[in-house]
Amino acid sequence: MHAIDTYEALGRFLDEDLARFDCNPPIDHPALRISHLGERIIASIRFGDADAARVGCLVLIKDPALPFGKVVKSGLARALRQRVALISSAEKDAIGTKTAELLSLDFCPREAEDYCRLVRKFGHATSMAVAGKACPINQKALRLQAYLTQG
Repeated sequence: MHAIDTYEALGRFLDEDLARFDCNPPIDHPALRISHLGERIIASIRFGDADAARVGCLVLIKDPALPFGKVVKSGLARALRQRVALISSAEKDAIGTKTAELLSLDFCPREAEDYCRLVRKFGHATSMAVAGKACPINQKALRLQAYLTQG
């Protein structure tokens, strides 16, 4: 996981111009600025902005370590769950792969729950494929894997 601590570093990491999601004037505190950026991307996804959905998918797929990362990533996954039609099939596959990776970690992160809920919105076949790729080794991940296989 690549540690990101500033808005500018996140833009470079994602290879995206994030200016349209930044607040004006910018917030001085780097962590709060990233948190606010996440909130603006989430709001844009909820309003049906395809570009914001693409950026949100990138954050989930590339999984940078962010200040308030659990909150930002969970919020992005919840917003994308409401707007699944904005997610391409390649992005769905990549999010599924990332979800299987999260379920296979020694410690299953909090945002994995929201990733699994999002994957379930992709359809039963995708959920089953993700559950099949995961190698859970803790109770939380095992529970989430079972959730993915429920019809």
